[in-house]
Amino acid sequence: MKTLEHMDNVERARLLAGLFPQELPGILTDIGQRVDYLQTHREEIERTWDNGLLTFAFWSDLAQRVGEILEKYQSRLLERPRLFADQLFDGYNALFTVDCIVKYAEAGNGSKPFRLAVDMLFTYHG
Repeated sequence: MKTLEHMDNVERARLLAGLFPQELPGILTDIGQRVDYLQTHREEIERTWDNGLLTFAFWSDLAQRVGEILEKYQSRLLERPRLFADQLFDGYNALFTVDCIVKYAEAGNGSKPFRLAVDMLFTYHG
């Protein structure tokens, strides 16, 4: 197994999904709600957007892509940790998905071990 520092987002997500499969329904529901919220409140969010690294248009495009993945694969994302990781954490999609999962965990969702794992896998900076 690779060390944490040598794992990419897909590998980290695969590990998370493998360790906590019971958390996947909540994660996917939350991501879907965040995609819907962004689409519903698009104008308001765009007006107040202050992320200097990413444009709102780029973020919105990522959310749309992630939403399309959720629709396309639906229950298969719950059944196959590899598909979950490969589709939602590959390339730029990972920016949106990691942000969603970190916010989900920071809000106190999921078990304590799950929240600690999210922190370790996606927010730890050594």
